[in-house]
Amino acid sequence: MGFMNLSQGTTNEKYIIEEIKIDHITKTRLQVLGILKGTKIEILNKRINGSIIIKVRGTRIGINKEISKSIEIRKEEKNENLKPCFYR
Repeated sequence: MGFMNLSQGTTNEKYIIEEIKIDHITKTRLQVLGILKGTKIEILNKRINGSIIIKVRGTRIGINKEISKSIEIRKEEKNENLKPCFYR
């Protein structure tokens, strides 16, 4: 399964964060905003200057070009939204 960085993602697609490779202070700030490993995100808009608007847990957040290149993501699979159902 191939990973890409956030800046390589496509608008209106859903992804899952796999890793954040950035300095500790910035990583902590992103975690406070809810951007951490395993989080589902959606890319809403990509700007000409390289910044990206993402949707995280119902909130829109702007990420600059340098930070977006440090966030590794993978495309969300269709069946990842399904919860297991157990029958007796």
